[in-house]
Amino acid sequence: MSVASEIQRLTELRNQGALTEAEFQEAKAKVLAGQPYGYHQPDGFHQPYGFNVPSASANQMAMILHFSQYLGFIVPMLGFVAPILIWQLKKDEIPELDIHGRIVANWMLSSLLYSLISAVLIVVLIGILGLIIVGLLSLIYPIIGGIKANEGEPWDYPGSIRFF
Repeated sequence: MSVASEIQRLTELRNQGALTEAEFQEAKAKVLAGQPYGYHQPDGFHQPYGFNVPSASANQMAMILHFSQYLGFIVPMLGFVAPILIWQLKKDEIPELDIHGRIVANWMLSSLLYSLISAVLIVVLIGILGLIIVGLLSLIYPIIGGIKANEGEPWDYPGSIRFF
């Protein structure tokens, strides 16, 4: 990616509100100096702003991390274990994967909590609706998260509680 196209990308991120003016100026200075630069992370994930832009293989690994939640439909509990294993085993090798691992783990814990609350609320019938909504979101969110991850963008699942 050329310097001009990278500055244009940073400008777009600033215009969208993903980067503050200070972050934009810092990243722009690094790009102009030829130094490695980072990409914006979702609010609440405060990691050093200095690792390289994710490569295609890092993006694909992050996409696999999101999609691995579907393994629970094949083998029970594998949809919980596989993403955590991928995250923990690869986060040191691929630093960008740590953000995606936190996002997925937060959603898994949040959806488990929402499901337990909905199960208790089945007594008053509103729990059935809650379980349907959590089920649908558990099908939809990994797809959106995986697509965004493949584009190099972390995507916080809406409604997810931040445990990590």
